[in-house]
Amino acid sequence: MKKIFISILILLSLAIASIVPFFKSVVIEDGKTGKSLAFFDAKQGSEFSIEYIHSIHKTPVREIYQVHNEEILQTEMRFQEFGVGMPSGADEGEVFAQKGENYILSNMKRTFPSLDIRIGQIIANHTLLLKGHEYPFSGLSEKGSWVSIKVDNLNIWQRLIGGKKLG
Repeated sequence: MKKIFISILILLSLAIASIVPFFKSVVIEDGKTGKSLAFFDAKQGSEFSIEYIHSIHKTPVREIYQVHNEEILQTEMRFQEFGVGMPSGADEGEVFAQKGENYILSNMKRTFPSLDIRIGQIIANHTLLLKGHEYPFSGLSEKGSWVSIKVDNLNIWQRLIGGKKLG
């Protein structure tokens, strides 16, 4: 009887541990359905970037982000041309500089609960840069679709069925 009780207690503990979300991750979801497409492990301060080709001036733009509590913190932006959607200077506390062909806006402290991205169909080629690897968003979802990126805590089951593990 004691062995049955211990076995039930162990199984119950494993079941509870498998549904408790304690793996901090950055999750990429389908913007319409909320279905998880991919994720990567994240700690406080973990960094990732999103790079794309600007649709009007057709030059690369890189936005650099960090995991900040349960939000996404934009820390830097690099681009080569001024134009629609590009900053023309720094906000309070930010630093605007030019290095070679690049303009760099750094010391940014802009937080977002999530990032919504419409995957470019022709030019943009939105790409996630993570730990030296490149992951085109078009490899996770169709061109022209909408993805949402957010910080979330996942449980074991969500990690097993939550899309492609990146990084």
